[in-house]
Amino acid sequence: VIQANAEGHLVKIESASPGSPDPAMPATAFVKQVDAKHYAETKSWTDLRRTLMYCRTEVRFYKEILPDLSSTSSFFANATPTVWLAQYNLDGLITEDEGATDPSGTGPVDMNWMTCNSGAISGMETDQDMNTKGGFLVMEGISQKDYFQDSPITMDQAKQTLAAIAGLHAAGWENQDILIKSQERLSRGSYHLKTRNPKELAGMPEAWSSFVKAFQKLDTNGIFEKCGPDFGKRIQNLAEYICQKTSPGPTDPYATLSHGDFKAMNCFLPATKDGEQRGVVMVDFASIGVGLGMQDVAMHIHHAVRAEDLADGGEMLLVDHYLNVLNDLLQQRQSKNGKGGEKQDLYPRDVALQHYQLAVADYFRFFLGRFWKSATPELFSKKKDSKNTALINRDVDAAFAFLERVQMYVTQIEMDRKKEMEICG
Repeated sequence: VIQANAEGHLVKIESASPGSPDPAMPATAFVKQVDAKHYAETKSWTDLRRTLMYCRTEVRFYKEILPDLSSTSSFFANATPTVWLAQYNLDGLITEDEGATDPSGTGPVDMNWMTCNSGAISGMETDQDMNTKGGFLVMEGISQKDYFQDSPITMDQAKQTLAAIAGLHAAGWENQDILIKSQERLSRGSYHLKTRNPKELAGMPEAWSSFVKAFQKLDTNGIFEKCGPDFGKRIQNLAEYICQKTSPGPTDPYATLSHGDFKAMNCFLPATKDGEQRGVVMVDFASIGVGLGMQDVAMHIHHAVRAEDLADGGEMLLVDHYLNVLNDLLQQRQSKNGKGGEKQDLYPRDVALQHYQLAVADYFRFFLGRFWKSATPELFSKKKDSKNTALINRDVDAAFAFLERVQMYVTQIEMDRKKEMEICG
């Protein structure tokens, strides 16, 4: 499996004693590797640093955070692969106390990456031993008999995946010890403003103009007119405000652990009764960190669910399903901790929907700056069967339906922001 920031290999495990194999020995393992030297040859420093941070975050999650989650809550039990070995070595590239959202600078240590060429990188190989830089995970190979991956997914499948992510959110919900540690050791989501290349935000107006020009002839419902020619600028102006609203601190209300890259292909769906007994298994925790649960929900719904399924109330049906599961789990935790009593939603729907709207608008900001600036109908068509590609980046109907919702949510966010400014004087 070759992705933009890592490579994966499914490895068959054979017993050293074929005549008497150990029944407890797994048949396969999955090895995920990040080779820093390989990516250094093709990426800018900002993009390379983000790749290395993904690697570091995932290793730290499995080694440092997941054991704490598992010891304090059963909501997340068996929802991740078993990891047997996880490590990284990024010495000389990024420091141990450097945060994922810290400014990237111009390069590692005192090097200006913009002046690097192949010779400079070869020099790093000697000075810093680039051949040993990077990281890897050796983990359980999820059974291909009991599980499958797919995208897009059905509404029933989306309910399963959203219930699974609710388990993660409930396990980390307002758990200050875990969240403070996670704030120090992990990251922010893959589409969080502070983990992205600043050029994406700077190019919002031009990206919007380019997208409109490329898809104008397919806009039969006038969505571009509703959004207006300055929609890219409006998103640009809201970006910092939305970032602040969707970046809770570890001691803030509603804070939890957000997966950060919750697409359908990062979920293994049960295909047999054995799979159903365990439930959905989630992978790729390279972007996990303190955040809002709705950031995962917003991404998942628009990455993986068909436009026709989200229409006529389908979107809110999924949001409410997630909310109901999450609030039930949080109520169970309250009761277990001796804080039962009258049932109440610990994540009130009005607050949750406001968070959801902010997260959807933020996901659009990411998509416009990262993908839609160069999108064309022809590129959509070429990627139409790519399951790892977001549906809104390969299906025109999904993209326009997404825009319809974003336009409504952005208008509401602008009104809310204006009211806040008026109150503050």
